[in-house]
Parts: sequence; C-alpha cells; structure tokens
Amino acid sequence: MTATHHTLFSIGSVMQELGFKILNLITWEKPNPPPNLSCRYFTHSAEMLIWAAVNGKSKHRFNYTDMKAENGGKQMKTVWRFPTPSKTEKLLGGHPTQKPVALVRRCLLASSNAGDVVLDPFTGSGTTGVACATTGRRFIGIENDPEYRQLSKERIEAIIERE
Repeated sequence: MTATHHTLFSIGSVMQELGFKILNLITWEKPNPPPNLSCRYFTHSAEMLIWAAVNGKSKHRFNYTDMKAENGGKQMKTVWRFPTPSKTEKLLGGHPTQKPVALVRRCLLASSNAGDVVLDPFTGSGTTGVACATTGRRFIGIENDPEYRQLSKERIEAIIERE
C-alpha cells in the first residue's frame, strides 16, 4: 500500500484496527519530483509504502538474501531512491499516481517468489502487472475505470509480447 502524507496516518491506523501487523514503513524518495506550483509548501519528494502482514501471527515472505544481493551485499534499508516513471513507461498512456516499474519490481522480489499470484485491487495503469510479467509472477488486477483498465491491459500485453 502506498500513501502520501495526506493519507498515510489514517491508512496505517485503519490497518492496525483491522489487525494487520505493520512490518516496515518504506520511503520512496523521488530524485526528480514534480514541482510544487503553489510555492507555499516544500516539494513533495517522497511517498510511503506500508508493508504489513495479515496479523501478528501470520508468516510473511521476505527474500532477505535477494534484497541484500541487490544492495551490493549490504542489508537493504527502508529508503529507496527511484525516479518517477519515465516517458518510456508512459508511452501508451499514464496515470496520475503511476509508480515506476523498478519500485514495484523491488517490492515483488522482496515479498514473493516466481509463480506466486499477486493481486492489485487498484490497478491503474498496470505497473504491478508489468512488474509481474517481468519477474515471473502471475497477476490479477482490478480497475474500476474502463480507460485505465484498457491502458493496463495494453501495457501488460506489450511486455508479454516482448518477453
């Protein structure tokens, strides 16, 4: 679950009320954030990812060795620096809250194995589906907006055709 400062605390609170166990709060630092046009606030250069388990007793998957290897042999930290989605990631179209494939890919590699099924209940432009296609995960996406549902389908099909 990703969140900005507008929703982070209420989402985290509701998750805890529902019994979820917060495992980590990961910060996605954007080195190239969009400018704050109002000039009345600091530029929003980060989003938060809440990594949680279903409850305090549930087993969660964490591919520690893979994350350590990806980080040059050092433990992976909770601040991840990725640029916002590139123009090539938006060739077929974009979404206002689109995430970079590299960010979602890291989440998948950290918390699932090839062949696992990943559910994205708010698919948007299909970034999770694209990341699943490139990492060998199976994908179920749900998107209410027909325009974004079509964009998601096209992005995922384009990746599958290239593979």
